Amino acid sequence: MKKIITSIAIILAGSFAFGQYYYLTDSGNTPGGLNQDPAYPVGGGQVAGWTSILGPSVATPTWSASQTIPFAFNFNGAPVTSFVVSSTGVLTFTASPGAAPSATPAALPSASIPNNSICVWGLNASGTNDNVSVKTFGTAPNRQRWIHFSSCVNGSIAWSYYAIVLEETTNKIYVVDQRNTTGNGALSIGIQIDNGTAYSVTGSPSVGAQAGTDPTSADDVFYEFIYGTQPANEIALMSVDVLPYVAAGNNTIMGTIRNLGSSPITSFTAAWNTGSGPQSAVINGVNVAPNGTYYQFSHPTQLNAAAAQSYTIDMGVTMTGDVDLMNNSASASTVTLTQIPAKTTVGEEKTGTWCQWCPRGAVGLAGMEATPSFIGIAVHNGDPMTVASYDGSIGTYVPGGYPGGGVDRVLEGDPSTFSTMHANRVTAVVPCAVNSVNASYNATTDAIDVSAVAEFYGTISGNYRMSLIITENDVIGSGSTWNQVNAYNGGANGLLTDPVTGFEWSTAGNPVNPTAFGGYDHVARYLSSNNILGDMGSLPAGSVPLGTHNHTFTSVPASTVNSLLKTHAVVLILNATTGEILNAKSVSIANAPGASVNEIDYVSDYVLFPNPSNGNVNLSFNLLNSANVSVQITDMLGNLVHDGGTNYMTAGEHKATFTGNNLTDGIYFVNLTVDGQTVTKRWNVVR
Repeated sequence: MKKIITSIAIILAGSFAFGQYYYLTDSGNTPGGLNQDPAYPVGGGQVAGWTSILGPSVATPTWSASQTIPFAFNFNGAPVTSFVVSSTGVLTFTASPGAAPSATPAALPSASIPNNSICVWGLNASGTNDNVSVKTFGTAPNRQRWIHFSSCVNGSIAWSYYAIVLEETTNKIYVVDQRNTTGNGALSIGIQIDNGTAYSVTGSPSVGAQAGTDPTSADDVFYEFIYGTQPANEIALMSVDVLPYVAAGNNTIMGTIRNLGSSPITSFTAAWNTGSGPQSAVINGVNVAPNGTYYQFSHPTQLNAAAAQSYTIDMGVTMTGDVDLMNNSASASTVTLTQIPAKTTVGEEKTGTWCQWCPRGAVGLAGMEATPSFIGIAVHNGDPMTVASYDGSIGTYVPGGYPGGGVDRVLEGDPSTFSTMHANRVTAVVPCAVNSVNASYNATTDAIDVSAVAEFYGTISGNYRMSLIITENDVIGSGSTWNQVNAYNGGANGLLTDPVTGFEWSTAGNPVNPTAFGGYDHVARYLSSNNILGDMGSLPAGSVPLGTHNHTFTSVPASTVNSLLKTHAVVLILNATTGEILNAKSVSIANAPGASVNEIDYVSDYVLFPNPSNGNVNLSFNLLNSANVSVQITDMLGNLVHDGGTNYMTAGEHKATFTGNNLTDGIYFVNLTVDGQTVTKRWNVVR
């Protein structure tokens, strides 16, 4: 559901003789979602495709050259074909506007503003990186012409990003608050028809900034100016809010309405239908504020969903005096699953040895190693560990600078927030699971062979695929490009401690040779099909039937990694249309040279975490059959330091914890013996 912004009243100055505008406020995306360019691109500068019409750096208030509108557009009820825009945030359709207004705003209407103008007045584009740029989004007859003010001073805010948007067909005008640093904004936002008539946003000429520093549209706030008289009663159904996948049984159906009128909504009727007859109810006891306020409601009649069935839910809303009935309906689809599978999330970190802040990303991933339902992947850029196809595509799903972090290609944020993103995502209901992954070294072909079994718990329409990513830990190479640049050295930027190894970046030097911290972990070394959206044909196209589905990936040359013993095969199930990762599984490589036995014959998914550790270690493993199991730990000389005895265990997943507070720093071996066959993992104790 979109974030609800408190409705804002309309200030009208002057008469109605020359037409009328009113405005609504919205947030959480750009208008219509057409513009998904970041307000501030990676590394700064200007996003590709934009054309600068003023700047960079405009020392004194200046008008741009005349700009042609690339589609038919009406302002104040009359057609206009071109505009000029000032470096101070004023767009006017007046052909000869006179002197450009200063960067000090005043209340509208103002003699400083030409007739027929749109104002985000008070911006100052005199800084080094300040630009006014234009770009068109969408296709006819639904295009938008964006006029973007980047990095401008706004009151005491050192940099602000705003935009004015003209929309084809609807003739709507938007002012979008996109990005701001700290400080107090001081803008006059509105429309001035002439010296006697204007329509302003509440707070002008001291409108404060609402969007934060996020370069995406997630925290954008925009004002939607509409030509005409606002109706008193106008309800719109924005969405039917039902999960795409649900459990069998009674499921609550919700909807989101928006009050587009000038009067509050206190009652309305909502009806839903899946094809077997409408379920109607009056929703009383509400008080939905006017001028664009959103409200989510629950319908009192639940959907009794049968297992393995799909439903399309059509909903409509009505209220007394509603002016526009064309926006009163919406639909959504859901599939009832035979069971809800456990969810594993995938965290992808954008990193590079050249990136001085990227040690924070390594620490963020290390902090998640003790979370079995999380798989971390470090996607390198501009260094010897770069996988070009992966690196070239990850910015679509984890936008912004470095380091960057994203979970399941749905959530994105700083890598220090992996734990929060994981917690928000791990409860998601998904329709599938990776049941098993077989990954082994083939000595004959000197390759890694990987196959997987996915299970879908309903017949799911859409474009789904499996993907294989090979990751490696403790990656070390020689040469200066392997050294990690480190902005944390010296402590000026605070302590940064690896929670697994205890390595302290604030005292590590700059740059840091990877031998000092044991090498780079979770490094993506291979992406199947060189396609971030997975292997075509790995799952049935168009609709994936209920049941299991097998796929064998193309063999991966063993030379792709430095050490097979430190390598994992990560298999994803993803939506190839949206990029969303639905579920995943990671296993170590069996039959790796140096391993004591073929792990897949006896046990799978044998994992030590954290490793390295400070003396405490968790181990987990999956028995393929019931067996007698023992765990022993020895030091480098073969001396026994722990003997857990022999226990009979049933098939399935098992976990254990060892506390080795009395151990000295060094290398130890954790020996898991299953019916007389032993699998050994190396364990590094570092305090």
